[in-house]
Amino acid sequence: MPAWEIGRVRSGLGAKVGGLGVIVEELPPELVKAAAKQDIALEVEILSPCFAFYDKTKLTDTGIRVPVTLDGHTFDFTVFRHTFPDGQTVVYFWDDYQLNWTTPGAIYPDDPAVALRLYATVAQAMAGYIRQGNFDTVHSHDYHVGLVPFYLGDVFLARVPHHFTIHNATYQGRFPVHGHGYELLDSIGLDGAKLFHTYFDHFDHLNFMKAVMLKTHETGGKITTVSGDLAGTWGYAAELRMSRDELWAAARAQKGGAPVGDVFVPNQGLVEFEKLPVAGITNGLSARNRPENLPALKAAVLQEMQKNQKYGKPLFDNPMVQHAMLNRDHNFDGEHLHAKSELKRLLHLEAFGSEPQQNPILMTAVGRLVAQKNLGLVGDIIERVLAYDAHTKFIILASAPEGDPEGKATEAMFFALAQRHPDRVYFNNAFNLPLSRLILAGGDFTLIPSRFEPCGLVDYEAALLGTVPIARHTGGLSKIRHCGYLYDWLDVSDREGEAAAFLRTVKQAIDTYRQTRDRHWELVKAAVATDASWDTSAGQYVQMYRYGLAMKDWFAARKRLVKRFARTVVKENPFFADFFIPAKPPFADPLNRELRRQLTSENR
Repeated sequence: MPAWEIGRVRSGLGAKVGGLGVIVEELPPELVKAAAKQDIALEVEILSPCFAFYDKTKLTDTGIRVPVTLDGHTFDFTVFRHTFPDGQTVVYFWDDYQLNWTTPGAIYPDDPAVALRLYATVAQAMAGYIRQGNFDTVHSHDYHVGLVPFYLGDVFLARVPHHFTIHNATYQGRFPVHGHGYELLDSIGLDGAKLFHTYFDHFDHLNFMKAVMLKTHETGGKITTVSGDLAGTWGYAAELRMSRDELWAAARAQKGGAPVGDVFVPNQGLVEFEKLPVAGITNGLSARNRPENLPALKAAVLQEMQKNQKYGKPLFDNPMVQHAMLNRDHNFDGEHLHAKSELKRLLHLEAFGSEPQQNPILMTAVGRLVAQKNLGLVGDIIERVLAYDAHTKFIILASAPEGDPEGKATEAMFFALAQRHPDRVYFNNAFNLPLSRLILAGGDFTLIPSRFEPCGLVDYEAALLGTVPIARHTGGLSKIRHCGYLYDWLDVSDREGEAAAFLRTVKQAIDTYRQTRDRHWELVKAAVATDASWDTSAGQYVQMYRYGLAMKDWFAARKRLVKRFARTVVKENPFFADFFIPAKPPFADPLNRELRRQLTSENR
């Protein structure tokens, strides 16, 4: 399982920038359990770069050195291994020159030229390691490792299936070639003349995602994404097949025929998404995120975290909250929600320094202030919501990346709102894990107006803790429609129009809370009862692996069929070969191409 992020951050031997790391950490052990239910003994090896901040003394040097070629020069990657307490093995690939610059906050190069060379050399190293092993299946995650099947080669892929999971199609690995596509591929050890136009060329750029999708499909593997169903009828799988024209028409209909300024296209104009079958296998979430299990609600866990705080800084600013959280467990379940009410009280104390009065509604938001998360929309509606309901309050924990002016402007807006309304708006831009969990558990609603959301994790995290999501109806967020409020909006240029749609949905949630409390508590209980387990999705992945092996049998049977037919038709209808001329792409049929080759062989 090649992947750039593997999670496991607390071990000091892992990295997590986004949801990819969470999934690659949780999925492998769930695959093993799902495979056992299908009477399969499955072993998983996760392949990942060895980043410079890892303590290599904790890793085992396998003694394996894998040669890679870059710009005509060959050098070796060192291969390390580590097995974690949950039984999962990670294989790490290290080269000082390629990876010595990496830090916990920087594992993806900003420079496209550096990124191209790094992803190419690591993929070569991974492929070289895979070829030395006795693997039955290769399952790659996202474009950063998308070159792995090309370095494995067609002979290897003829017998071992390769599957590819897309976690975020906005990032496709597009690298400018400046008219030298062949040469650029040659420089990273691939046959440019053979591969550039067939797989990589996308408006005079190399496009890794296009290439790996085509190669995976061509060799019988499955392309999947992280929400939806196998047929791709909903979630991100459905959105990826939508063209700009389709989205534009939907946005215009949504606005009652009014003009549309612009739409966000999830597939970024890569038409292969509209032509190749992309299956949705919706991510799960570990049972440790359920309210009865969540570590951050356990006193002993928080006490241990407190011991590791620099300079003894308290986990929580309010002394009463600090004492309560570190001296008593606050876990709960759907039938015993009194602890959630206590968490709401503690959250109000932490945010506003006072006991809650007159049953306030706590609207919360936790996340990154980046364009995808669209959290600036929350700031746009805050004062209108405060005017609508005198006892609604906002608690926001979010920060912008350095060098992101739009994100920093959003931070400034939230700080200004908190300054104008100190008793009703709380904003914190310093990441604090215990506080983030208290916010998710103690809030009444969580706000998720994402521009796009391939799967969504915070919606699951909040829902499981009984905090009702209010979200844009996009991608994987639709999976919480049974327990939340969703709004539709597509015209990304019309921010005021989207703010109005978002505000209407927030008001609906407030009205239900105030006027139909039984209905609100039904949503809370439905949220806590959400089946977010990996059981179904991990089982589908195992079935996908079995499918890949069956496809290899089908390819072999197909070749035998073609060979038998070619021999027969040459004898009975020798003129057949003169007439039989297969079409060229995109109208080509692979089976016809195989028959053409066989007819040529028979006529020699």
